[in-house]
Amino acid sequence: MRFQTFDKAKWHYGAVSAPADIPCEFGATHIAFFLRWCVEQDFMSKETIEECGKELEAIKNKTLDCREFFMEMLDGALTSEDFNTKGGYFASAYYGNDKTKFAKKYGTYLDNYDTAVKSTLKTAIERLDDNAYFFVENSEENYEIVKKIIDKRYEQFLLMKESGKKPKTIHDN
Repeated sequence: MRFQTFDKAKWHYGAVSAPADIPCEFGATHIAFFLRWCVEQDFMSKETIEECGKELEAIKNKTLDCREFFMEMLDGALTSEDFNTKGGYFASAYYGNDKTKFAKKYGTYLDNYDTAVKSTLKTAIERLDDNAYFFVENSEENYEIVKKIIDKRYEQFLLMKESGKKPKTIHDN
């Protein structure tokens, strides 16, 4: 797999549409939820495990906040280098690229997250505007909601793969 940057916190907190006064970590909540799911699935690369093994175990044990880990240890950037083959393939098909066959059928992670923001995720303050995305609480309750979405999409990803309809990644374009 070629190097790919899936997402960066600064793409969100630094976006023109972002509220000017939000803390940097507010742009990382959605990324950290996806990253935590990948950590729990053992989708991290050998290099990431070698460099951050203690921290990854702490995330699994819920003694380290994944958003804090993401901002401090991964410099707020989620890349293909963070994942093993399984994790990278799933992230490439689902995370943010709406051109893959999988994402066209089921939506991207960012699409699914945005739908959850508008329907079920709790925000730090009640917001009904487009900026609610930036105020999602970094909570266990919200993670569990997002986890169920990713679990379902991963199951669909595996079914699509098993049925011979190999999900197209951005590298197949």
